[in-house]
Amino acid sequence: MAPVTICRTVPPRSDRSEPLAPRQQRVREWLAALALAAIAVTALTYPLVPHMGSMARYDGDAKFGLWNVSWIGHALLTRPADLLNANIFFPHTGTLAYSELNLVAGFLGFPGYAITHNPFVALNSAIAIGLFLTFVLTWALVRRLTGSAGAGLVAAMAFTFCPNIPSRAGELQLLMTFGIPLVFLAFHRFHERPTIGRSVALGAALAVCGLACAYYGLYTATALAVMSLVMADRRRAYWAGLGGAAITILLILAPVVVPYTAARRAVSAPEAAPADRLIEWAARPADFLTSPTVGDAWLRPAVQRTLGNSTDPMFPGLIVLALAGLALTKERHRTAAAYLIVAVFAVWAAFGPRLLLYTVIAKVVPGMALLRAPVRYGILVSFALAILAGFGAVRLIRGRVAVTAALLLVTAMELTVWGGPGTTPGWTLARMPTVPQAYRLLASLPQGAVVEFPFPYRRIDFHRHLVPMFWSVFHWQPLVNGYSDVIPQDFRDIAVPINAFPDPASFEILRARQVRYVVWDMDGYDPASRERLMARFPPYAAYLQLLTTDHDVWLYEIRDYPQKPGGS
Repeated sequence: MAPVTICRTVPPRSDRSEPLAPRQQRVREWLAALALAAIAVTALTYPLVPHMGSMARYDGDAKFGLWNVSWIGHALLTRPADLLNANIFFPHTGTLAYSELNLVAGFLGFPGYAITHNPFVALNSAIAIGLFLTFVLTWALVRRLTGSAGAGLVAAMAFTFCPNIPSRAGELQLLMTFGIPLVFLAFHRFHERPTIGRSVALGAALAVCGLACAYYGLYTATALAVMSLVMADRRRAYWAGLGGAAITILLILAPVVVPYTAARRAVSAPEAAPADRLIEWAARPADFLTSPTVGDAWLRPAVQRTLGNSTDPMFPGLIVLALAGLALTKERHRTAAAYLIVAVFAVWAAFGPRLLLYTVIAKVVPGMALLRAPVRYGILVSFALAILAGFGAVRLIRGRVAVTAALLLVTAMELTVWGGPGTTPGWTLARMPTVPQAYRLLASLPQGAVVEFPFPYRRIDFHRHLVPMFWSVFHWQPLVNGYSDVIPQDFRDIAVPINAFPDPASFEILRARQVRYVVWDMDGYDPASRERLMARFPPYAAYLQLLTTDHDVWLYEIRDYPQKPGGS
């Protein structure tokens, strides 16, 4: 007698590799992931979200990110065709291309800027949306690989708030980590069924990753190449599809890369990072054992004593390491092994020229020569370990909600950042300063080029031009000042003599640049320098009209220019 098979509905197991979850369960899982992503971003970046319009990170180089994302919002609202013609280094054009464009962050922050015209909202909303996407996409990736929604949540928490993030909170493009899980999610979909549509989706994902952050785009591309080889099979469609993805990347990036490259060539921008910078910005052993988080602060003294100081803290956390270790001891999954290989590859490359692998990659991969910080491969180490932690979490969760909640809680607690004594856990942000009347008035005046003094003239002080760039987000007049990765030679040439303004030579410099408004931040002058400045004013009183001196920021309008030397 033949055996009888009894068909019955079996509830899907959350630890199976491909659970056949009913539609309602999938919807509930997605809603839970979206809700937890919003809660986690709000809590672990506090006070960024609740004080989105009044607090931000804008100290030092962080001013550049705020200016960049705000400029994109302003340009899209006013003159989209002039997006690359940012308001710095006037009269140069294409100046947004003098550094990384940050187009994706700008688009993420655009809705908030369009509604409020508040630069802080533009910056903070871009960061919050970017981290939200990182959480959701990492969850979706691990959910797909392990079949466990709970494991996906743990992995998402581990990667979204990994130590790389708070340690680089002032560098906007380095917070756009969502492109990394997006690329690998697209790859695994393609690997399962290498169709033309999934090939195009993979190429598009990698293009978005590169537009969000050039470092992450190129470094993720090399890690994806490793993954593609490890996961390779003999299907012709697989290899053809990888070629199709490469073509897709070129087609999407060409409209951005071509004008970007042209703008940089117009000012003879360097085409490769100096070799000494690659060594300076390579990882050190201490980096992988140091973390800015509360849970791992106890490691720092011992690491400093034995290995020295860390410049880029990247220790992934004990919980992540424990879960990843569990995956490697229990899991016999080809994909888990592939992510281990990616982690090893990323660690090796992060050490830069010292261990040779980075040098080989830089010679093979187009665009790599422009990058100067091999240490940023560390984000891929954190990512790969977070995915492995997801595989390990499956072994503990097995459908138990309480275990998932406990793992999420301890992971979040370990990864929380702390500003130090007298502060609360969360990111270090500062309140929006009072905007001096000079900049508010400039916003209402007819368009004209602005120069702001003092005008830093030493190369090591050029970053101080970020201050007038920061204030320019409140008026958007063309600005002679500027700071970026590329500094035009004529800017360097005028940096010393322009500080003698007002005098005949500096008047000619301003005349050549069609400058209409002059700002002096008098707090930037010591008493002796201030006295010398005031002594230069009387002969030129007929040419300069004082508009305001609020908050010791003086705004003048040039009413006319003195006759050129020689009487012409």
